[in-house]
Amino acid sequence: MSPSPWRAAALAALGVFLVLSAAAAMGGPLPGDATLRGAVLAAASPALVGAARVLNQGGTWKVLLPGFAAVLVAWPSVRARWWLWSAALAVAPLLENVWKSVVARPRPADASMGFPSGHATAAAAFAVLVFYLGRRARLGPRARAVLTAALGAFFLLGVGLARIVLNAHWPSDVVAGWALGTACASAAAWWDLRHPVAAGESRASGSGAPGRPSAVE
Repeated sequence: MSPSPWRAAALAALGVFLVLSAAAAMGGPLPGDATLRGAVLAAASPALVGAARVLNQGGTWKVLLPGFAAVLVAWPSVRARWWLWSAALAVAPLLENVWKSVVARPRPADASMGFPSGHATAAAAFAVLVFYLGRRARLGPRARAVLTAALGAFFLLGVGLARIVLNAHWPSDVVAGWALGTACASAAAWWDLRHPVAAGESRASGSGAPGRPSAVE
């Protein structure tokens, strides 16, 4: 696996995030925000609102922390750098929290700051990171396809839609959160590929072949 695509993904996502941030800092919703939000809220039946409350949990540590623990248990080959993956998942929401004060754009329903969406940021960081780690764990094509579909449907689209249905964010808040989370996770993946796991690091984690770096696709 080459580090170049992950560097490109990190830089592209960061670029999208910064452009959206500059536009949001000017105040008010972005073009299309009100129209898309109105369409989503108009289609929000009681059943959809109930589903949104469930999907919303995918952007919280109630789901993400056990999910990350399950990844470490299921894929021993990724344990050597648990600290890197933990840092990526922690830094993304920390940046999001600070950035809310920098942009200072209120949510659609109240005056609290909403750009970017914290739920979308955390969910995207987790989804992209697990996608990368799944490749490092050498999942088969079918398992990888199922994992990618599940991550995209629940942690990206599901959580993002839930934040709009629950009247918590403008659509651009959600997209910015996706971009920030993707940038953080992709940067961690890029760094990991640029610095192969050393033999001692691999043995300490109980994974990989002794005396050799972990295999990379």
